[in-house]
Amino acid sequence: MHFKPPEPQPNPGAKRVRRIEELRGPRGIPWLGNALQIDPSKAHRQFEEWAAEYGSPYRLKVGPKRIVVWTDHHVANQLLRDRPKAFRRGGRISQVLEEMRIGGLFAAEGSAWLSQRKFVMQALNVTHFPGFYPTLRTIALRLHARLTRLSEEGRVVDMLHELTGFTVDAVCALAFGADPNTLEQGPDRIQRQLQRIFPMFMKRLLAPFPYWRWLRLPQDRALDAALNEVHAYVQTLIDAARAQMQRTPGQPPANLLQSMLAAGTDADAAAIAANVLTLLLAGEDTTAHSLAWTIPYLCGDSALQDELAAQARQAMGGDAVCSDYRLLRQLDLFEAVVTEAQRLKPVVGMLSFTPTSATVVDGVALPPDCIVYALSRPAMTDASNFRDPQHFDPHRWLERRDGAAHEPRAFLQFGAGPRVCPGRHLAAVQMRLVLTTILNSFRMELACAPEAIEEINAFTVMPSRMPVRLRPRNK
Repeated sequence: MHFKPPEPQPNPGAKRVRRIEELRGPRGIPWLGNALQIDPSKAHRQFEEWAAEYGSPYRLKVGPKRIVVWTDHHVANQLLRDRPKAFRRGGRISQVLEEMRIGGLFAAEGSAWLSQRKFVMQALNVTHFPGFYPTLRTIALRLHARLTRLSEEGRVVDMLHELTGFTVDAVCALAFGADPNTLEQGPDRIQRQLQRIFPMFMKRLLAPFPYWRWLRLPQDRALDAALNEVHAYVQTLIDAARAQMQRTPGQPPANLLQSMLAAGTDADAAAIAANVLTLLLAGEDTTAHSLAWTIPYLCGDSALQDELAAQARQAMGGDAVCSDYRLLRQLDLFEAVVTEAQRLKPVVGMLSFTPTSATVVDGVALPPDCIVYALSRPAMTDASNFRDPQHFDPHRWLERRDGAAHEPRAFLQFGAGPRVCPGRHLAAVQMRLVLTTILNSFRMELACAPEAIEEINAFTVMPSRMPVRLRPRNK
């Protein structure tokens, strides 16, 4: 006797797998899709508004590329954990960066990422930070002297400019042993050329097709000239670092570039050059813009300014700038202020991914040629992840885990998993140092309405302006 096996019964709780075309999303036009609706300088805001209208996930189309956008931090964490095997950088990010020869560790995948990760992580090891600190303090003293002079003159201070000057000088001094002193002398020619790169990167990233491979517009020729000059400059830095290392054999590396050269091989020369540029570009922008976004919140809370000033004064005594790296490490509230500002004004507005093969994520079938965006802010302003989510409360980051007012996995400004940002600890030291320096000596008042400050997406999300009046504190 033969028994027929029972027919499989559908699982009513199972999630049906949907195709991208089944998702909701804004209507586009034939062939170009939604390309003409997207403003690269405001793309992160547009994507957030569409998420509010169509839910998560939703679909977009830019030229031939299909895009799926999520706001769920669980999905973002899954995608980050699954890199580099199941996912890589989204869309043409890696291609565009490699074309510009500025990809480095950020754009590398597979075995190239593994080899570069080794020498970059060694260069940015936290054990080096006590040795870095005197250089950072020297530049912070310069910032303090400049802000004191501007305050005495009664001038409205462009804090975005001042903070960018600090981070440029700090990154150049630590990374290459060359201090350009942009705080006093203004941006040099190389810095002005660097400022052309990220806006053009965003335009190319969101263009419906890579026109520049066949047609060079004036903006593309200007970018080519800027890249050629910057790459020539980087090569002079590398040559100088190699020469110095040959003159002092056996000496420990004097800066991050020498650390990378010592840890790398001759075969890594192009990758080292690309990572030098990554340090220049990303190390400057993310730190300066994160600090800048703290200012409207601090200016709106004089009690918080006073609390921070009291903590700084207790640790620093009569010093204008914290003299001891160990003391700076104790001032956790200053870093919490920046973290909370990043939660409400994330400088990394969205993360992008592309599957390495066909897969299913959160019940959506993703082909290997699609792009996935994970938006940062929606999860970080969701009441299920953060108590009173629209309220600026840096103390939430200092509470014990069992009584926490936040979901730490929803905060993705430095990434997660194997691709977590290797420079995050150095950025944190700079953020603590700058805020202690400012708030120990000054009260800050915003010199414009907060709503007059716009968010501009130039790879990192930066404020359009940050005018401030500095009032000296009585010691």
